[in-house]
Amino acid sequence: MELTPDFSISINGQSNFPKDRVISIRTTDQAGFISDSCEIELDDFDNALQFPNTEAKVTISLGYQEKGLTKIGTYYVKEIAIDGARRVIKIVANALPKSMRSQKTKTNDMKLNEYMSAIDSELDSELSEDFEDIDLSDNPQFGESDINYLTRIANKVGAVAKPTDNHLIFSEDMTGKSVSGKQLPTKYIDASEVATYSCNFKETETGTNGATGTIYANWYDKKSGEYHLVHAGSGDPETELNEIFSSEKAALAAVQARGKRIEKNNKTFRFTTEGRPDLFAEGPIILRGFPTKIPTNWIISRVEHTLNSGGFVSNVECVGGK
Repeated sequence: MELTPDFSISINGQSNFPKDRVISIRTTDQAGFISDSCEIELDDFDNALQFPNTEAKVTISLGYQEKGLTKIGTYYVKEIAIDGARRVIKIVANALPKSMRSQKTKTNDMKLNEYMSAIDSELDSELSEDFEDIDLSDNPQFGESDINYLTRIANKVGAVAKPTDNHLIFSEDMTGKSVSGKQLPTKYIDASEVATYSCNFKETETGTNGATGTIYANWYDKKSGEYHLVHAGSGDPETELNEIFSSEKAALAAVQARGKRIEKNNKTFRFTTEGRPDLFAEGPIILRGFPTKIPTNWIISRVEHTLNSGGFVSNVECVGGK
């Protein structure tokens, strides 16, 4: 059955968006520290189109008339671009509200769960219980926004701090699980659904063929005044993290996190398929019908949905093939 692409766009909760003016919609959902984003191009042939103010809240759903729509995300307008020659207006937005970008300098003598509860933001916080008790007392905030600070903390412990669809997520990176620890639904991709694909087995930042080698980190014991060394992995190559950590636990978490990231990124798989609004970053997928040399189990790291006059297409990137 041939499907008819469809969409809906609301601005600040108002759903009377002029659908007949939409030239294209592109959304990007990416694992890691980069905010989800979208771009909307509108036809302003008569110079009569009204566009939203910056920081207006945009909600986008994509899908098909025959199957219904799936909500892709909520975004905040960052830029309006007017192309006079083409009579086109482009709206650029991402999932990070302005309140999360204000720079602050302060000590944070609290646990991570207390910090996230205290953030003044439009976003609802979701924190994995594995990280609730992280002590921030040795990590003051110097001229940093809340999101930059959380990103720095997340990077040390193998987590990700990311705004997405009206939520601020702090959870383990690329596990195929939700913040609460539940397994995310697995999606299946048949080779017959895929227009193009590529698979790469690459040299990592520390070694060849996905080898993590040995990763070292130093921590300083305030009581004894001595430095100590911890490590994860074994063999060559050897690398050492630049930061001096305040405890053995923090240093171990950092080296283990670095090793996991290297291991996950040593295999990548990319494919293009007819629009699949049910695919999202961090979600697990299983490939079917592909050559046996390609691993079957992957975690989605990036999804770009594009809807325009040519149809509805999803470009997907995955890592950690097994």
